[in-house]
Amino acid sequence: MLRALVSALPPSVVRAIGRAQFRSPLAARLVRGAAARLPTTGTIRHGVGAGLRFDATGGYPGYLLGTSEPGEQAFLAEHLRAGDVFYDLGANIGFYATIAARIVGPLGHVYAFEPHPESAAAVERNAQLNDLRNVTPVAAAVSDRDGRLTLSLSESSATHRLGGDAGVEVDVVALDSWVARTGSRAPTFVMIDVEGAELDVLRGMRDLLERARPVVCCEVHWLGREFPDYVERELAPLGYTLSELSGGPVPAGAERWHAALIPPRS
Repeated sequence: MLRALVSALPPSVVRAIGRAQFRSPLAARLVRGAAARLPTTGTIRHGVGAGLRFDATGGYPGYLLGTSEPGEQAFLAEHLRAGDVFYDLGANIGFYATIAARIVGPLGHVYAFEPHPESAAAVERNAQLNDLRNVTPVAAAVSDRDGRLTLSLSESSATHRLGGDAGVEVDVVALDSWVARTGSRAPTFVMIDVEGAELDVLRGMRDLLERARPVVCCEVHWLGREFPDYVERELAPLGYTLSELSGGPVPAGAERWHAALIPPRS
């Protein structure tokens, strides 16, 4: 009965409930309780990924419903094309990696960077559910240098983050050196969701930004003016423009927002 009820809700209502869980501890408990009673594997019902098979175990219920972050889904659909190369940094269980793999098709490729072993395995599992052979999971976090760092674990796999004394030790790569070392294809689109390490990621891919000029969709956490100041100082000279994901101005004082970095050719 619960599954039928949730499936019958309009996507706008599901999204409103999803947003509420980040503002209210009570709403978060209610959402988690309901999610525990819903099936975790099925077909994505709405959004850009509609029709794809997906195992949302360990992720948000909105993944399987297809209602998670509609702005990011729309941005992906607008800027990603067949034959493109998509880098998913902080891929979690592979929601965007799976969608992107269908969009870019067999001539394109998806590199999904995810340091947590269970989440990285889920990326591969979701690709296999859809017979998508153009997805390469990379079991590493992305930063400004290669090495090993501690991944602090949170209740949700989507909010694990680098730093702190407690957690699990994971591999870390800088994209410039990783591409040079592996010979992998340079990105045409980069999605970044790394829970506060956004500037380290951008510093570690400075050469790629200058050479390959990918479109960048970046979820910004807790950085205040530091993020737009870095873009103005380091990336604007490369021709990049910064806006909120919908094209509006950078929000003032927001702890969490979605940034669009558009290169001059786009």
